[in-house]
Amino acid sequence: MGESDATLQLVCAVLVLAVPAGLLTAVRPAAPRRLVTVAVVALIAAAASLAVDTVLSAPGDGPARVLDAALAGSVAALVAVLAALRLGRLGGAVFAVTWSILVFQPVVAAVVGSVPSLVQTVFGAVDYAGVLATHVAAAASLVVVSLLPVPSRQSVTASTPTTMGRAVVGTLLVTVGAAAWMVGVERVVNAATGRTLGNAVVGLLLGALVWALIERIAGRAFAPAGLVAGAVLAWGSLGLGVAFLSPMALGASVVIGVAGGAAVVVRAREGAHPQRRGALAVIVAVAIGGLILALLADGFGMAATGSTALVAGQLGAVIVIGLGSAASGVLCWALAAGAITMNERARSARAARAQAHEGSD
Repeated sequence: MGESDATLQLVCAVLVLAVPAGLLTAVRPAAPRRLVTVAVVALIAAAASLAVDTVLSAPGDGPARVLDAALAGSVAALVAVLAALRLGRLGGAVFAVTWSILVFQPVVAAVVGSVPSLVQTVFGAVDYAGVLATHVAAAASLVVVSLLPVPSRQSVTASTPTTMGRAVVGTLLVTVGAAAWMVGVERVVNAATGRTLGNAVVGLLLGALVWALIERIAGRAFAPAGLVAGAVLAWGSLGLGVAFLSPMALGASVVIGVAGGAAVVVRAREGAHPQRRGALAVIVAVAIGGLILALLADGFGMAATGSTALVAGQLGAVIVIGLGSAASGVLCWALAAGAITMNERARSARAARAQAHEGSD
């Protein structure tokens, strides 16, 4: 990696932190100590990213490493919050930390770590903003969490309902953070920066509106949190090739990608696992975005070249990253389950000692 624009990288590193802030604004964990746990997870993930960059990257590009660390911490924080819905605070934290090290770091290195990236070399696929790591890898591993048994009978406090005001603020924060990453990942300001920024902002806000429209079409009551979900799905569908999408391709990617992902959630039967549906929706949105990119990307899409190779490459990359992340997610779940079991045994032992002490008195 060569030298980057230091100011751009450092500004984007700060703005990327708006992503977890936006989602936490919408979800709002019930207890302050959960926020502390999430912050610790983010710091560990950021430190792991810095360590990996130090070993694998050329020396001297500190601002770029800071941006990478900010993204790693942000994504790990989100995984911790979502995993905790099923595994509890401790289990979610252990899962997110191990996931960031064992899954996220290898995947992000494969998709944006070099030019050309490993994914582009092997599959011929494009992943401009690394959403195979931020979206597909996280979603596939969280599907594992939703499928495997909960190694604890502890109850997890439900989040408070999202108000319209919090949803709007959350959507704007996610838009700012995601746009910052899409711009910053290029490392310098160049001819594509304006288009990247414009596509990112317009696309994410459009995604929020598309989700609301799909809910209306499906006959469901409007849920403000859906605005944030729509922005996240739009980020996934656009991130593969945000710099290469014309206005028509941008609209197609967002509308079809978000609509396809939202349909997975809003058309689910009553009682369907929300975490699983949400994770699958993310994967669907990224896959559709990859297809639109393969068809309509400026200069190298099928419309320009007549070749179907990129179509196969984009789908193949999503499938392989998804399956690999799910398999690795099993190991992360096992480590989280082990931590929960050990913690419960320790608590039981302390309770037994306290009861014995009271009996002796």
